[in-house]
Formats: sequence, C-alpha cells, structure tokens
Amino acid sequence: MQTSFKVGLFVLFISGIAAFLILTFGGRDFGKEKNFYTIYFKDVAGLSVGADVQVKGVKVGKVEKIEFSGTNIKVKVSVDKNIPIYKNAVAYIKTYGLMGDKYVYIDPGTPDTERLKNGEKILAGRIYTTETTFATAETVAEKLSITLDEINRALGGGRLEKIFKDINKLIEDIDKLVIASREDVKASLKNIRKITDDLKENLPSIIERMDKIAKNLEELSTENKDDIKELIANLKETSKALKEKTPEILDKLEKAADSVNKVVSENKNDLKETVVNVKDSSKELKEILSKINKGKGTIGKLVNEDELYVEATEGIKSFSKPFNILTKSRFDILMFGEKHTGNEDAKGAIGGIFYPSDNIYYYAALVANSNGKVGSKKEIKTGSSLTTEVERDYGLLVDIQYARRLAKIGDREVWFRGGMKESSAMLGLDFYYNENIRIMTDLYKIGREVSEDEPDKPQFDIGFFYKAADKPFFFRIGASDLLNDKYRGMFFGAGFMFKEDYLKYFLGAASIP
Repeated sequence: MQTSFKVGLFVLFISGIAAFLILTFGGRDFGKEKNFYTIYFKDVAGLSVGADVQVKGVKVGKVEKIEFSGTNIKVKVSVDKNIPIYKNAVAYIKTYGLMGDKYVYIDPGTPDTERLKNGEKILAGRIYTTETTFATAETVAEKLSITLDEINRALGGGRLEKIFKDINKLIEDIDKLVIASREDVKASLKNIRKITDDLKENLPSIIERMDKIAKNLEELSTENKDDIKELIANLKETSKALKEKTPEILDKLEKAADSVNKVVSENKNDLKETVVNVKDSSKELKEILSKINKGKGTIGKLVNEDELYVEATEGIKSFSKPFNILTKSRFDILMFGEKHTGNEDAKGAIGGIFYPSDNIYYYAALVANSNGKVGSKKEIKTGSSLTTEVERDYGLLVDIQYARRLAKIGDREVWFRGGMKESSAMLGLDFYYNENIRIMTDLYKIGREVSEDEPDKPQFDIGFFYKAADKPFFFRIGASDLLNDKYRGMFFGAGFMFKEDYLKYFLGAASIP
C-alpha cells in the first residue's frame, strides 16, 4: 500500500470523526420521528426558533417556527413521537435562571382526556418570565419607599439634625485625641531606630554562629551523605548572602522609619499599640540572643556543640521522603467528547489522572451531559389533577475514581475502578492489552429509576480504547446501556490525552513574559 494512499485514508477517517462530533454536539436529531403541535401566545417574551422544548423537565424537542396570527403569536414546536401530549395540556414560556434563554415547558396533561394528534394545537399558553419577578420586586420597592418616608417623619422635629451634630462632634474629639498622641508616636520612632542599632550590633555575631553551624554539619559528610552535603552548601550560601545584604537591609530599615514618620497623622492609635508590641519583642530578642551566646536551649546547643550527627541524619531522611513520592508520581490531562445512540447522551469532559505509583491512579473530571442528571421528584397540582415532574440537573457533573491494578502477566494487566461517574456511584473493570490498547467496562447511573421516563436498571457500558503510541489522540467505541432493551445502543468518542512528558515539553517551550 502506497504512503499517499495511507495518508489519504487516515485523513478521511479523521474527517469522518470530526463531522460526526460536529453534527452530534451541534444539537441535530437524525432519524427520530416527531409530532408537531401549535401553541398560541399573546406575547412570546423573546422566545426564538431553535429553543428547547421540555416535558416534565426533560428536553424532548425544539421550537420550529414563530409567526404572527392576528393579535396573537403562533408557535410551532416539535416533540418526540413517543412522548404523550393530551388535550388538557398547558404550555408555558419559561427562563433558564434570571438572565438565561427562553424555552417552552409543556405540562402534558392527564390520560383521562384524549391524546393530541400530530398537527393539533395545545389550547392553553402562558408565560413565566423575569418580568413577573421584577414586577413583584417593584411592588416591594414601593412598600420600602413608603416605610422610609414614615421613618423620616418619625425623626422629624430636629431629631435627625441632632444626630448629625453628634456625629460631627465625635469626629472632632477623635481628631484632638490624635494630635495629643503625636509626642508618643515620635518617642516610638526613636525606639524603632534603637532596635535597628541593636540589630547592627548583634547580627554579625549571629552570622558567625551560623558559619560555625555550617562547619559542624560539614563533619557529617564523612559518611558520604549526599543530602547532608547539599544542606551544608545551602547554609554556606545563606550565611554569605546575609553578610552581603545586612548593611543594605539596615539602610532600608532607616528609610522605612522616615516613611513611617510621614504617615503618623493617619495611623497614630494603631502605631502606638504597635510600638508597645515592638518594645516587648525587642526585650525578648535580647534575652534570646543572650541565651544563645551562653549555649542555652536547643539553638544554643546547635551553635556551640558538635554532638548532633545522629539527630541531623534522621531529620534529613524524614524530610526527603515526601520529595521521593513526588519524583515517582505522574500526572496526565485528557479532554474528550462522546455520543451514545441508545439513550441519546452527548457528553464532553476535561479531567486529570494522577499516578502516585505504577499500580494506583486517581481520576477526576468535570463532565457536561446533554441529558443532565436525574434529580428528585416533585408533585405539581394543576386544577383537579396531580402530575409528577422529575427535576434534572443540567449543570456540570463530576467524575472521581480510584483505580488499582489487580493482576499483571507480562504486558497484560487487570485494573479495578470505583467511585463516581457523572455524579453517580460506579464500578469498573478494565483489561490492558498494553499501555495504549484496553477494554473498559463501566456500571453507573445507579438510582435513575426515580424518573418515569428512565429505565429501572443502571447503565452498563463496555468499550474498546485505543491511543496513538506517539500522539496525544485517542478514541473509544463500544456498546452502551446493555442492561436495558429500550436504550441499548452504541457509543463513539474521541479526544486528547496529554501525558506528563507532553506537558513538560509545552511548559518548557512556552515563553515567560
């Protein structure tokens, strides 16, 4: 087979997958039979062609056409043919949130009336929009305005004016107090300068002690401890940096004292309290330096004694353990889209996989599903009839899974997974032919029987996964919802998996501004 023919075949395959993803995620419905109904509204409140149509909270169709009909607006909608709509059905125009898009919500009515036929009209059409909410808010605002007027009248007779005078007097008293404390602030600044002088005097001796610590630790290198050698080198560099930077730091402290003097008038009370705390800290610092010089306490012994080899060695070993774990771990990022034909799920996700070791990994992702997640039931009373609506969550769903390798024979491996898939409990068992080819099984959506339109059994998928050996591209294909005859079908998906080596390459190649 010629190379050009192979390239052409590969491009044709990728184009087919791209066309499939564009069409499925573009919201197109192919091969599904529809019923068309007509609804008349006095006002459609911004509803547009292509908007969703829901029955009991489930998306079942869309708005096909909007046109004028006398003084009313005629709206033509399409609904899945297997969804029953009865003659006492009621249609509403609702909004996704306060600022969301408009959609048509249909209460399908009750089976005690005759079922609507294709092309017939739904008699009742109503509107629930944000304008209704704002009208209620406007009424509340008017009542609040009346209440404020009543309060203003209650504070008449000069009471409100007296309150403002008392506030002005309080401000004047505070200003006088700040002026009276000016001398205390000046004294505090003198104490700060004295602290800088003490630091100039004591820091050189502290630096010499640190040099001695470095020499003591250097003796530990006789045991060929690489970590200890690195620690000693860092201490030497720190000591050298302190010697070079100390004069500059002290000059900056003096400049900071001058800057503090300029802002005294705005922060006198807080500064007075700060100076008291600094005085106490200065006294404690002197006592600590004295104890260190005399060899008292843990730091004093570290500076003046050489018998610290065993303690230092054990401490360095304990300190290095977390870094060994990070060195052995790996982190991958993946993004993919997927379409299920049976239950008509269209999914998109982005997530990450963390491998702390070769036989364990943790997977977490955010998933968007066109059918959402089944929530709780809610009973709605319409006239004399009682209907049940199943709420669905159309927000982001969550995948959180823990995986462990159960067996390994050569390159073949068997893995177990457990946790959550699309915000529901799940279990999975995978067979790895090699790193890039595997067969994966998932049992999830446990508990979806709470909906009248959902099957009684959880969803069970089995599929084939393939990833290009030297490319980040992968695809999945398999059988979906095998436990339920009505929703059994196929699924197709493709995406990108960026392993840690790809991420390091991209981050290394990226320019830093």
